[in-house]
Amino acid sequence: MRGIAALSALCAVYVALAALPASPGSNVVLATSGGSPGWLLGPLRFAGLSGANGPLAGPLFYTGLWLALALYVAVLACVRDLPARVWIGAIVGLHVLFLLAPPLLSQDVFSYIAYARLGAHHGLNPYTHSPMSIVGDPVFRYAGSHGAKSVYGPVFTLLTYPLSPLGVPAALWILKAVTCAAALGIVGLVWRAARLLGRDPLPAVLFVGLNPLLLVHDVGGAHNETLVVLVTMAGIVLFLGARRTAGAAVATAAAGIKASAAIVVPYLVVASRPRVRAALLAAVGTAVAVALVALIGFGGHALDALGILSSNQGRSSRWSFPYKTAQLLGAILPGGRLDYRDPVRAAYGAGLAVVAAWTLLRAWRGADPLRMAGWATLAVLVASAWLVPWYVLWLLPLAALAGDRRLTWLTVALCAWMLPIAVPLGRFGY
Repeated sequence: MRGIAALSALCAVYVALAALPASPGSNVVLATSGGSPGWLLGPLRFAGLSGANGPLAGPLFYTGLWLALALYVAVLACVRDLPARVWIGAIVGLHVLFLLAPPLLSQDVFSYIAYARLGAHHGLNPYTHSPMSIVGDPVFRYAGSHGAKSVYGPVFTLLTYPLSPLGVPAALWILKAVTCAAALGIVGLVWRAARLLGRDPLPAVLFVGLNPLLLVHDVGGAHNETLVVLVTMAGIVLFLGARRTAGAAVATAAAGIKASAAIVVPYLVVASRPRVRAALLAAVGTAVAVALVALIGFGGHALDALGILSSNQGRSSRWSFPYKTAQLLGAILPGGRLDYRDPVRAAYGAGLAVVAAWTLLRAWRGADPLRMAGWATLAVLVASAWLVPWYVLWLLPLAALAGDRRLTWLTVALCAWMLPIAVPLGRFGY
């Protein structure tokens, strides 16, 4: 009974989070700043709450996220209370629910479409031009970061080009469907990876598939993190299936979607003994192929998007750990936050370097590479000056498969820390 009660309550909260914001002018559907056509609000608009455009929409949504996180933890404690088919059915159903929801808490999906239309429709390079170059395009009013050039991998950008002639509404819902399918693909690959590790796959699958940040932000917001992690997980499954060279190559290919995928690759390479050289060559060869795609398709500027330290690190989100640390130092010591910003970032960067070196050495000496990659990924998120909630998907499958309770609970704690980010809560949120 505990399991069915916890799951039922969690599903009820998720239905509210997905459906109630589907209302004209919704503060939770940020793209309504450009208008609220039916195609944007989606098929759940019949259930949209009229108050979603009021000042309480953000705080109420934030409260719902906390309820979802608490119930998610309760569900994880009830894995044995229900048969696997019930849990899997719930995961699939909730993914479909957030597929049908309007794009929540982000306008990034419209930025993907804008960059595709820049190149395919307007003949402009998305790595040298921003959406400000196409202010008359139908996508402009819905996109965010109008002045930003693309920071996404060249492979992803090329894959979005065929969406341009389909129009903005069709492109949005195709990207939402692809995102949902990719997220379910990640869940399936986590199941397979757990089997290859000789572990019960159900706890790992629930840890990933029912996570509120995955569902609300990655699926609901249609972020390309799902594609990044899908390809990375395909490489991990190949690695665990004793195809280590192929696994390193496929995991490296994910960097063509977003550079963050490269975090896992060194751990797969050093753990490929005695075929480390072959795995390294495969990874380097794939990286060269991705760089060639960037150069041929977009010129040298596209290579900037392949850097781990992208232009986003020049920005700060107010809930990143470096920001909060500098803010705290500015409050208790002479000066202000900006006086401590650069030293704090340097300190976090040095800490990340230490963690990366330590975990790579451990992996080289035989420690579980997925566990070591999980700790390194956690360190990257803690050290990042630009922290947004959809990034937690980088960590979720690794924490689910690591078999390390400390990493598991720190991942949950990080999810709790990230809950206010992107939610419209005034200056408190970003």
